Amino acid sequence: MRALILAAGRGTRLEAVNGGLPKGLVEVGGKPILDRQIELLESLDVDRICIATGYNYELIEKRYGERVDYRYNPFFEHGNNIVSFMFARDWIDGDLVVLYADLIYEPAILDAALNSTADIGMVVDRNAVERGHALVSVENGKITRVGTELGESEAHARFIGIAKYSTDGLNAMLPEIESAVKAGKTDQYYIIGARSLMTRGYPVVPVDISGRKWLEIDFPEDLERARREWA
Repeated sequence: MRALILAAGRGTRLEAVNGGLPKGLVEVGGKPILDRQIELLESLDVDRICIATGYNYELIEKRYGERVDYRYNPFFEHGNNIVSFMFARDWIDGDLVVLYADLIYEPAILDAALNSTADIGMVVDRNAVERGHALVSVENGKITRVGTELGESEAHARFIGIAKYSTDGLNAMLPEIESAVKAGKTDQYYIIGARSLMTRGYPVVPVDISGRKWLEIDFPEDLERARREWA
């Protein structure tokens, strides 16, 4: 099992409080968010970790050195994380968990993701449905729609930014991502690949962690909350 952390973004909504750091290096409880993710991944016997970098990538490489692998996305200012995913394409080999860099969560959430037996398992929270985030619709135990355009009345849960892929799942999804990039859809999230598969009935399974503690640190108020609750 390998882990890919998508950490290229500038995090403009946090610029007023992050001192120019990549979001993953912002400290919560005395340590950077990425420290928490890497330590947890290592404790769960993930074989290799890669960080897809971009904004101020030197700071990330300086901190973690040879502890992890890196793939640099030079277009981080102009595209979404689908571009970072493609720059890490050559590193991907076998089963994979993909994580957004701005997440803080309790260990049981990652454990649930890694233990998913689905070819594509997306971690979701039924208690966090909020417009503007990546929401999902679920029918008969499968995710049928995912995207920020879903209304709260259409959605059953929110995708939190962690997904697990088997080798078969990746083999099905990668051509969809490559096609999207070739079509110029570089402003999309990489999960557009899974979304394309859903429309053809490919089983994308929710990994429900409702009731577990997690937080996406996107705005200054999120960081304030994280520092209150994750000492």
